[in-house]
Amino acid sequence: MPDFTSFTPEAILTIMGMAVVTYGMRLGGLLMADRLPQTGRWAHVLERLPGAVLISVWVPSALSAGLIGIIGAAGTLIAMIATRNLFAAMIAGMGLVAAGRYFFGA
Repeated sequence: MPDFTSFTPEAILTIMGMAVVTYGMRLGGLLMADRLPQTGRWAHVLERLPGAVLISVWVPSALSAGLIGIIGAAGTLIAMIATRNLFAAMIAGMGLVAAGRYFFGA
């Protein structure tokens, strides 16, 4: 059983480093927000960037889960188009995957 009462110096430095990087990114975003373009092509690209990053993580994950992952992704997409509600879409996709794994052992 691991001993959780003591930390190694490497673990503490790793945690502190991750905290510095995380808050540094947030601070950098706040400081740069006024300098980013508000109109034009680059503004349009920056608006779409979070969705592109999410899709680049979501699609390989769905594909690696096999058929049930693809069905869950399709259900999420259909629910999002139908309801325009992110929470409902997430519940639909997770529900489909959970039901598929429960009933079909996928």
